[in-house]
Amino acid sequence: MTTSPDQSAIPNSYADVANHMDWSKKSSSPFVTTSFSFAWAIWEATRRYKSNPKQAVEIAVIDARAVAGRAVTALELLRKGAPKERHQDHWKWYRFATEAQDVLIYGYVPGTAVLSSIPILSLIPKLPSYFLNPNPNEEEKNFFGNLTWDVTQQRSGYQQFCQQMSEQFLRSSTEVRLRDTTTSSVRLAMCFLRPWFQRFALKDFQGAVDNVAELAYIIARWPGQWWVREHTEIWDLIQSMVHVIGEEVRDAQRIHALNEVTRLQGVVSELQLLTDEFMSVHSRSGSEDSADEGDPPETSSAPVSAPAPLVPPEDTQLLPGKTPSTVETASCVLTSFLFGAFAALFVVNSQRRDLALHFI
Repeated sequence: MTTSPDQSAIPNSYADVANHMDWSKKSSSPFVTTSFSFAWAIWEATRRYKSNPKQAVEIAVIDARAVAGRAVTALELLRKGAPKERHQDHWKWYRFATEAQDVLIYGYVPGTAVLSSIPILSLIPKLPSYFLNPNPNEEEKNFFGNLTWDVTQQRSGYQQFCQQMSEQFLRSSTEVRLRDTTTSSVRLAMCFLRPWFQRFALKDFQGAVDNVAELAYIIARWPGQWWVREHTEIWDLIQSMVHVIGEEVRDAQRIHALNEVTRLQGVVSELQLLTDEFMSVHSRSGSEDSADEGDPPETSSAPVSAPAPLVPPEDTQLLPGKTPSTVETASCVLTSFLFGAFAALFVVNSQRRDLALHFI
């Protein structure tokens, strides 16, 4: 379990945030930059990937409750600066921190706080329609050619990106808006949290549903908050959709567990048949040896020499009558081991079947 650092030891002065925001000194900063905004994360990830396609760019979803003791917003620290101590780039940093909704985490992000980490290439196909061109290019393998904004433009800032997405959303029809704020938002939220959701669907079903629904509602409100506020049914639709998806995921996991039990039962049955066959063969072999020993030897006038012993004199030959008992003991031990292994696999089985979700 990760312990939170002492609050008094966390840097929280204007000089600390100025040192972090200054690109020439950022390497010496004790903070890790994160963001409250999913849109900023998508915009920044696409920009970084397009500038260097060889690097693997992923968006990590972090549980804010797990880092609450070591996190602070950049705006909170920037506001502490007195007019005399403000850096010459103060207002530039202030505008940047406002747009990006920067959250500074002291030291590092604990692994237990990371709910999921999704490659940007997996997220792009799940984006709502206002992120994508109405006439997509099917030959574009990485889907970047289908994005509404041009990620190659150096002068295209985040503010322009937000304005462009909002305008495209508001230009669409009511039916398209409703689809983007319900099914498309749920699909993107599920893409962000799918690995975590599948793990917690059985452990804390309602908690998993609530978290995905809240993220989906944040995504739904982003392009047009006033329109979503006017349509109060959107929240109810999102909750219902996520609840249905959660039930499907939970049922799929149960079916997978039952199928695994059936498969293991078949394996145990086959091994039991092999064991019985082994016992039967050795029992017949022992009976034939006993019958051969009971027959009188044939008399012969020719002198014969005593056969050489096949085993050293000190070794005692196993009696045929005791062989089935040994095999039965081995069979019982093997069967007990297999059933024990089967029970352990059933209890600790953590495999989950992926549930493909498609919203039209």
